[in-house]
Amino acid sequence: MFLGPSDLKEFLSDKIISGFKEENIKQAAYELSLGSEVYRTDAPQGKIESLDDKNKTVEINPGQFILLLTKETVNIPPNKLAFISIKAKHKLKGLVNVSGFHVDPGFHGKLLFSVYNAGPSTLTLKTGIKYFLIWFAELKSEASKEEIYNKKDNHHQGQDGIDPDYIDALKKGEMASPSALMKKIDDLQNEFSEKIKDVERKKLRNEYLLTVIIGFFIALFVKVYWDSKAEEAGYQKRIKEEEQFMGISNQLDSIKSNSVSLSQVDSLIKKRSNAVNEKPR
Repeated sequence: MFLGPSDLKEFLSDKIISGFKEENIKQAAYELSLGSEVYRTDAPQGKIESLDDKNKTVEINPGQFILLLTKETVNIPPNKLAFISIKAKHKLKGLVNVSGFHVDPGFHGKLLFSVYNAGPSTLTLKTGIKYFLIWFAELKSEASKEEIYNKKDNHHQGQDGIDPDYIDALKKGEMASPSALMKKIDDLQNEFSEKIKDVERKKLRNEYLLTVIIGFFIALFVKVYWDSKAEEAGYQKRIKEEEQFMGISNQLDSIKSNSVSLSQVDSLIKKRSNAVNEKPR
């Protein structure tokens, strides 16, 4: 049977919950607040963080686990069993308690909550704020000394801080959270997109180089073609000029030959004329 509000007011005291305040009794539960130690799985240095007047808040990123230690120390009597949870308004933001839901008879110490941010946003918690609830149920028979939670068999007994064993366990391997997986998928998509862009850039560059090379060879071919045509035209022109030159030379030689013959004729005529003039009369 669970204890109601009036039962809690009679039952609870500093001996059961340190720093007990009657106003913290809400309906059939007692509100517990966040203490001074937390551990985040994505902590920069992978160490326990202390919350104090200067550093009052801690952020829980989506897809990350965090260990939260209560400010209050609880002492569960042998004839009681306690149940614990996180307030609904924080659950609705995506905060999930994965550490267990009850406290055994005989337990003494601060409560350690292991919570997971299953929501899409970063959640901020502040030391001294009431995030947790504890209920008490009456046992029909009281647990004996050998049956209660004790130091010998249960290492949570007398818990006043976060055990390094839990931190070591959480450090091993990667967090397979949805947000971490989504980030990996996004990173792979971005990497794949960059590779596609790089391939397209290389393809365009190769196409450009191919176009330049083809253009160069076309220009070279055209130049060689026109040069050969020009050379052939020049050759034909030279042949024609040589033929013309040879024709002119032949004509000049003919004229020169003719000039020599006429000169000889003139000489003979002149000689005959002189001979006629020299005969006696």
